[in-house]
Amino acid sequence: MFSALFLLAAPAAHAADLPPALADLAAKVAPAVVSIASMAPDTSNSSQGGDDDSDDTGPSNTAATVIPPPKTVESLGSGFVFDPSGYILTNNHVVNGASNVTVTFPDGTVYPAVIAGLDPDADLAVLKINAGHKLPYVPFGDSTKMRVGDWVLAVGNPFGMPGTNTAGIVSALHRRIGDTKFDDFIQTDAAINKGNSGGPLFNLQGQVIGVNSAIYAPAGTSDGIGFSIPSAMAEPVAEALAHEGKMTRGWLGVATEEVTPAIQTVLKLPSVKGALVGAVANGSPADGVLRPGDVITALGGRPITNPRALFIRTAEFQAGQNVAVAFVRDGAAQQAQLVIAAPPPARDDSIPQKQMPPPGPVTLPAYGLGLAGKPAADGVSITSATGPAAKAGIVAGNVIQQVDGVTVATAPDVRKQVEGLGDNPAVFLITGTTPQGDNPGPRWVPVAPGK
Repeated sequence: MFSALFLLAAPAAHAADLPPALADLAAKVAPAVVSIASMAPDTSNSSQGGDDDSDDTGPSNTAATVIPPPKTVESLGSGFVFDPSGYILTNNHVVNGASNVTVTFPDGTVYPAVIAGLDPDADLAVLKINAGHKLPYVPFGDSTKMRVGDWVLAVGNPFGMPGTNTAGIVSALHRRIGDTKFDDFIQTDAAINKGNSGGPLFNLQGQVIGVNSAIYAPAGTSDGIGFSIPSAMAEPVAEALAHEGKMTRGWLGVATEEVTPAIQTVLKLPSVKGALVGAVANGSPADGVLRPGDVITALGGRPITNPRALFIRTAEFQAGQNVAVAFVRDGAAQQAQLVIAAPPPARDDSIPQKQMPPPGPVTLPAYGLGLAGKPAADGVSITSATGPAAKAGIVAGNVIQQVDGVTVATAPDVRKQVEGLGDNPAVFLITGTTPQGDNPGPRWVPVAPGK
């Protein structure tokens, strides 16, 4: 009897590992996902001359000059209703500069839209339509609860094909790709293509946990690497643009740095997670609350793991909000309240920053790489490639832009990313020629360390 029960239970366990059924989810969210068409003036040189470049063999004393109408460029994108009164979130790059914007719902209804607000720093925009009735909408979810491997559904208008659904998983979190000032992307392998920009990325509860914004596409189409702005950033921006027309981000007034193992030991910290306060600006929100030597561990109830995380988290608050800050001082955990303020104008020198010596060259013998100390314009220059690196097709003169999906700017950045990998390969995003002299553009190159 025990054996029979065991055999019956096995298929059920296997079935639980299969992808979830998404038909009901797709039907539930579809009415709130829209296609967006925007018309903007064509500012290219070709739009100004009409047929002026053609040969003119006719008479020169014409009675009048015919001026062709200005040309326009149409952009197609996606968006979603987040407020039933008619507010729609999309990407800034979908509608920026547009003179005319229309929104099409899945049932074919078309509405003219006005731009309620733009936030280029986060690449987000809010449109407003007047439908005369409440609209179907989708709620925001909590992107901070997403884990690598969670299932997600992307809906949008790729290549002008509205209502397209694609599914995948969260491939990675907190990606920096140099696309916006506040890069903190969710990476997904759900297919995202041109026209998906501004569309929602859903969790299995039908909540928006991301706004699809960019892809890594060497071939010009989806290659299984798409990027979404997390809802932790998108939701406060959407609300601010809808109700105030702009997003006035907060400012703490602190200069911070990484908590190194040496600093951890000196300050007797439980880990290297957090942002070490190096300076506090006079009259800033942090003045009188924080002081140099404090380690910020949470802001607004969310953990802070490093200075970049603090920068992103601060940008999610509007100026004027009262926020709780948790920190460690003299080995003891403390908490305080502060009111985040708008950054003062032209105060770039208000907080003295620690002057770091210029980075020197770095060698990575296990990978056969020599790296230049002076950063290149778009990454880290390779001065020598031998052993494992040469076998992988890397040559001197190539430039490393990313290591395992993390953007690098200096040779020490590269060294930091490969430290601790052990026998695991490091995956480099390389630009430059191959050993054969070809230049295929950016390419991912895995390099296993030599023995």
